[in-house]
Amino acid sequence: MGIFDSIKNAFGGGEEDKDTTTGPSQLLREAGIDPGGLKFGFGTGTITVSGTIEDEADRARILDVLRGIEGISDVDDQMLLAAPAKPAPEPPVAAPVEPDAPAENAATPGSEETARTYTVQSGDSLWKIAEELYGSGAKYQHIFEANRDILDDPDRIMPGQVLKIPALDD
Repeated sequence: MGIFDSIKNAFGGGEEDKDTTTGPSQLLREAGIDPGGLKFGFGTGTITVSGTIEDEADRARILDVLRGIEGISDVDDQMLLAAPAKPAPEPPVAAPVEPDAPAENAATPGSEETARTYTVQSGDSLWKIAEELYGSGAKYQHIFEANRDILDDPDRIMPGQVLKIPALDD
């Protein structure tokens, strides 16, 4: 202990302020979890966590750390699982269809619903989906119009959403 520390202790300044708060990102890092893709929101006694995680084991570890924060009584989990890496698409193979069996992707007569759907993956856009399914990204508007019940803006789709893919009237 140096001379300045002795003087500081003599005048009551020996202990450092313990009023430092460690944020959730730092707590997760200390637990060996990368908080890079996460966002946090705070309320009275609550913390909301959103973002993309790799698997359910990560979700459990993150929630355990956040529930251990002093003063937090509730954790609002809004995390989404990252989509698995897409393998290279295989060429379609026509499956034999029994004559009396309904086709998998055909619409039932008289119904407005089609059986063909697409689950949005991380990094997708309506343009990219239309390009993949219709051969032209410019046809994204057809997908947007068919999904007005769940989409307000064609530029705002979320991983995990299941979109109806309408048949095109060529």
